Amino acid sequence: MVYLLMLLLMSLQCKYLGLYIGCKTNKGVLTGICEESIFILSETTGLQTFQAESVGEILFLYLRPFGNLNAEEVKILIEKGFNIGRPKGYSFSTEAFIFLLSLYVDIFGLIEMGYAKEMLL
Repeated sequence: MVYLLMLLLMSLQCKYLGLYIGCKTNKGVLTGICEESIFILSETTGLQTFQAESVGEILFLYLRPFGNLNAEEVKILIEKGFNIGRPKGYSFSTEAFIFLLSLYVDIFGLIEMGYAKEMLL
């Protein structure tokens, strides 16, 4: 059962990681994902390949927590179609979603799951 849960989390994690191409990691910049391989470009070591299971163990994305946006970013986000509603929580237009990804905001809770670390600004 635990093994099946780990496989499910791994497949979800890989889906989300692809949305953060260009994001900094502790090993360099995330440049690509192919099946279970993750490609990181480092200024010192060049292109490196990591297995997906290394995310959260030796490889971490640097993402911004959702609540870490400044006033100007929040204003732009609202203009692009971000809404907070009850009881369902957040809703995004496609443009707002892409804007959040461009800021490397942790939309999927990867920091909480241990796959990413908070980006220091």
